[in-house]
Amino acid sequence: MGPANIGSVARSVAAFGLDGFRLVDPRCEIDEETRKWACYGNRVLPCVQSFEGLSSALEDVDFAIGLSRREGKDRHRHYNLPQLAERILPDHPPTTKVGLVFGNEESGLSKNHLALCHCSAEIPVVAEDGSLNLGHAVTTTLYELVSRPHAPIESPQAKNHHELPAPSSDLRLLIKNCEQTLRRVGYPRHRSSLAQELVKLQSITLRSQLQNWEVKLLLGMIKQMNYALDHPHETES
Repeated sequence: MGPANIGSVARSVAAFGLDGFRLVDPRCEIDEETRKWACYGNRVLPCVQSFEGLSSALEDVDFAIGLSRREGKDRHRHYNLPQLAERILPDHPPTTKVGLVFGNEESGLSKNHLALCHCSAEIPVVAEDGSLNLGHAVTTTLYELVSRPHAPIESPQAKNHHELPAPSSDLRLLIKNCEQTLRRVGYPRHRSSLAQELVKLQSITLRSQLQNWEVKLLLGMIKQMNYALDHPHETES
């Protein structure tokens, strides 16, 4: 991703009302050429963050979408952009922090990159061998997902704190505890990896829009399971 690409992305990001974006293992610095291509998008450049790896860049993201045309055998959720906008994203709470992941222009996203995403999506093009450069791909995606009006999700009125939607930090804690317990019992025993299964579990958790009391209930169950694993003789009947 060169200076021109970074500047073009900054221009699109600013045009659609976003405050910044993230770079993973950038190969260049933001320089005068970047600022020239960014035009009025220069205002978002101070907010651009750099990360050494995609995993750390997505650490606080609730729902990551990898933009790719690849449909490998391990891909369980792949959509085109209109499907994603009309059928998938509306299932998630308005507070969901969504991350759009784009690869470089030479090779796109790798299999390892896509494994860190909850789903993948492609921009439908007419030509079978057609492709867009990075700046155009970002612009098209933001137009489809940000600019076009979609019906908002209306949350039911909660009677108390326990019935409010659980914050993303609690959902991440739930997934982390599930991962630790599943690892202890040797799950899975089929061809999928635990990481692949956790991606599916994260997606289910987000779409379920769990409330505070529901997350506490599930955490309590997991805690009891771990106690039984640590004290097998006490739980024998």
